Amino acid sequence: MMKITKNLLGLSLVISLGLGCAKNSPQPAIPDMPALTGSNGGAVSNAVLTIDCGQQQGDVMRIEQANVHSTTSALPGEQARKWLQALKHKTVRTWLALRTINNEGYNYKYSGNVGAETSLAYYSTVADSLLIALTAYTPSANAPLPGNGKGVAFQNFIKQTIIYYKNKFPKIKYIQAGNEPDYNGETAVDYYEVYKDYYKAINAANAELGLAGSERIMLSNGAFTSTTNFAALVAYTNQFLALYAADTDPNKRLDFFSMNCYTEQTNPKLFETAKPQITAALNAKGLTAKQVFVTEYGLSGGTFIPAAWVQAQLMTAWAPAQLAKAFYLYEGGVDRVFNWAISHGEIIHKSELADLNNAYPNPYGYMLMFGREISDRGTRVKATSTRLSAQGLGINALASMGNGKGVAVLVWNYNYTNFTPDQEINVQINNIPKENFPDKINAKIYYIDSKNNNIYSHPSQTSLSTASEQALDYSANLSVPLKLEGNSVALIVLNP
Repeated sequence: MMKITKNLLGLSLVISLGLGCAKNSPQPAIPDMPALTGSNGGAVSNAVLTIDCGQQQGDVMRIEQANVHSTTSALPGEQARKWLQALKHKTVRTWLALRTINNEGYNYKYSGNVGAETSLAYYSTVADSLLIALTAYTPSANAPLPGNGKGVAFQNFIKQTIIYYKNKFPKIKYIQAGNEPDYNGETAVDYYEVYKDYYKAINAANAELGLAGSERIMLSNGAFTSTTNFAALVAYTNQFLALYAADTDPNKRLDFFSMNCYTEQTNPKLFETAKPQITAALNAKGLTAKQVFVTEYGLSGGTFIPAAWVQAQLMTAWAPAQLAKAFYLYEGGVDRVFNWAISHGEIIHKSELADLNNAYPNPYGYMLMFGREISDRGTRVKATSTRLSAQGLGINALASMGNGKGVAVLVWNYNYTNFTPDQEINVQINNIPKENFPDKINAKIYYIDSKNNNIYSHPSQTSLSTASEQALDYSANLSVPLKLEGNSVALIVLNP
């Protein structure tokens, strides 16, 4: 196992829990890169990224705070449990299917051959709360539902289902009324009739459970999505909200709003407007603002691979693409962005973990570990880029410091299929506080790209490796050279 300094708390915790237990060959260092240089004078003028530790911007966004379980996945092992716990999730989203519960019982088997209750018990141990996508509300000849999926009998069935699971799994906090009704071809009118049954059932369940105020089980729409563009999602949202506003039931409820984001591969910055557009739609109907959850997102939907790429390129690009989208979603005020998925049994590029027994991460999983390093420092500091397009393509960064853990800078270069293969840049980190570094600055650089920390392209790379490591005398300003592939991620960590 590689040596990890004691102050690299987030990553060392994860590695000590099993990521480095396999023997593997060293990962290739980035060749011919100059050493880090520091000064107490002015900033370097040719920096692509400038980090100003003197300009604090409040709490840093938490890229890794929420996650999704796929029912196509096998049950993760104990090393994966520890890996997930180290990410300190606020919420994990999982699934329950009403049709299947009615016909096979509460502990029915997911397609990954895992019992639903077994899965809920597992994911209850890795997050503060659970969000349930309560799906399959349309009956069929082989899978009927009480009341043929409507009315009082159906509401009672939903109520009893929720009461059963909530009593057994108290961390269940959020319910979605289905998933992607727009994608499934339901009109907003048809879907709203189903939604009314859900809110009546949730109200009844909360009353019977004695839950009120912040302790209530919260309800949202089944996440709306789009396979074309974000405007189509907003159009369907407006139709749904018009029906909700016209509903005269005084007990109607929409506790939070849900959506999934798979479009805008060449314009991730558009997602900075996602929550403002939803809030505007609510305001236009005379409704109060809601929390907005993005409960799935990705560079693209389904099994799609760009025509110019092979699977390996998509695996590598997934990490910076997810960062680019999540960054702008959070910049625009989205309350929680759920990473999709811990392990997807059918679509490998969506999987954070390549191995559920040993918890070996894919590039996407390493990106979440890097995000945890940013979160651990707590306070965001200003980052600016000279190589970022109006659409959010190019080189960007998120930086933080504090909590006695120095400074961390998360860098991503995302350009979809139109990219320059390699770019050598300088990251200028200014106004590094002396009190945080009484002696040396211990600097480490990590990469996620086609050569580094990429188990798909290099199966022996089962543990996190550094590209470079240096100990420097303290200086107020530090210039850090990086060599970035066209779609890649880097992490700079400065520890005392």
